[in-house]
Amino acid sequence: MAGKAPYGNADPERFALWINGKTCQPFIDANMRELLHTGRMSNRGRQNVASYMVHDLKLDWRMGAWWFERMLIDYDPCSNSGNWQYVAGVGNDPRVGRRFDPERQALMYDPEGSFQNLWSAEL
Repeated sequence: MAGKAPYGNADPERFALWINGKTCQPFIDANMRELLHTGRMSNRGRQNVASYMVHDLKLDWRMGAWWFERMLIDYDPCSNSGNWQYVAGVGNDPRVGRRFDPERQALMYDPEGSFQNLWSAEL
């Protein structure tokens, strides 16, 4: 990781779009809205929204870890921090750039779009 900053930006506008499920990426937005309204999110959803925030929006992973700490009803400090570090490429895993493709993930895990439609009806 020589020469690469381990953290992204702290852009409050992009962060607000992400936390409110308004990124215009339906699979990401559906997961974030579920979290916002229920305090729950599947593990697959957590990986996808974390990857999107870090790799696509280029935001500091610690902001996402903080948001999950605040919102998840099943919050666990060790799992949360470890998972965010894993996705951001700053943990113990030697591979970097763990980006989940949200379109591919949506096709694999929500092929009919029912989850996305439930949480993002206007999309």
